[in-house]
Amino acid sequence: MPFRYLLISLAALLVACPVAKSQTPESTEPAPPPKRQQVNSDVTPEEKADFDAAAAYDQKGSISTALGGYRRFIKNHPASPLAMKAQFRIAEIYEELGDSTKAFNSYQKLVTQYPDTPDFERSVNRQVVIANDYLAGKKVKFLGLAFLPGTDRAEEMFASIIQNAPYSKNAPIAQFNLGLTYERQNRVQEAAKAYQGVLDRYPNSSIADDAMYQIGYIYMRLGQTGKTQDLSALITAKNTFEDFLLQYPASEKAAQAKDNVVSLGSEESGDLMSIAKFYDRFKNYRAAAIYYNDIIRRAPDSADAVAARDRVQEIRSESGDEALRTGPEQAQTGETAALRRRLQAQVETSSLADFNGPPRQDIVADELPIVSSPKLRTDSRDVAPMPAVEPTLPNP
Repeated sequence: MPFRYLLISLAALLVACPVAKSQTPESTEPAPPPKRQQVNSDVTPEEKADFDAAAAYDQKGSISTALGGYRRFIKNHPASPLAMKAQFRIAEIYEELGDSTKAFNSYQKLVTQYPDTPDFERSVNRQVVIANDYLAGKKVKFLGLAFLPGTDRAEEMFASIIQNAPYSKNAPIAQFNLGLTYERQNRVQEAAKAYQGVLDRYPNSSIADDAMYQIGYIYMRLGQTGKTQDLSALITAKNTFEDFLLQYPASEKAAQAKDNVVSLGSEESGDLMSIAKFYDRFKNYRAAAIYYNDIIRRAPDSADAVAARDRVQEIRSESGDEALRTGPEQAQTGETAALRRRLQAQVETSSLADFNGPPRQDIVADELPIVSSPKLRTDSRDVAPMPAVEPTLPNP
């Protein structure tokens, strides 16, 4: 069997039967955080000599030899003030060698084991950069081959950053980008919760407005792309965008949010209008009037509201106020009542958010109008991950 076919077969086997993590040379999960290391105040002559020996190979460009030297130094002198410097350089070397997983885990070891390091923010910055690479499409490697999408890996990395560096300058960015990983996996509720975490934990962050906008966008997309339009999601989206405009009127996304409010108002009233017309068609004027009045209340200046007012007046003129008054239903034949109840149940059931049956127009094809699905303005992949915040360099 040619070598390339052997590799393809091996990759397929791994996807079908995942290898245990203990058997995987390059684990796809961050290493468990080590305990905080107590650091001595002074550097001994022996520590300085050992560190300088590793640094000498580093300066010559023999980074593999330097890597081994730095690792031996940390093993022999874990409490030395130079250990944190050696650990940071180990992470940098792994990045230079293209081993993102080991680089991320090495930075992780530094910020958890040596949190007082002057390179703390720089380390978290590099972790966000690495995680963003996976979110942008970099694949997870196994045996030197890249064949698995890195979205799950990015999710794990951002979660680790938030857990171990919650007060870092880059923590809000990690929280936002965690929401983006969920969104790209169509895990809507988890995405909204992650974006809400930016607002709850970091309300003064410069990306708080982006987080609130994304919450509105998620519910807008959910309401627009379901098998039936999800009215509750559209209402949530509209309310979120209205709150966004109140809290962040100067945001660069304010103009788009205003357009979304107008669009969602039309979609919401249009959905209510379809229900109102259904009841109107079967002469259940009392129920029709409830929905017509709801349209008038929600979007008083819309074209649907004008049509609703006119129709309520027509019903009142033709059938009198009694037809619109709430109370016991008017007498009707058993056959008519059964038909009305059946059609009413079908319409109201198909309007539920978790309805999985045929679209509403397929239930009563000759009676109900076909509502075309609105076009999306954007896709989740049009939203770029937030870039890492570049920290100031520590004093030499």
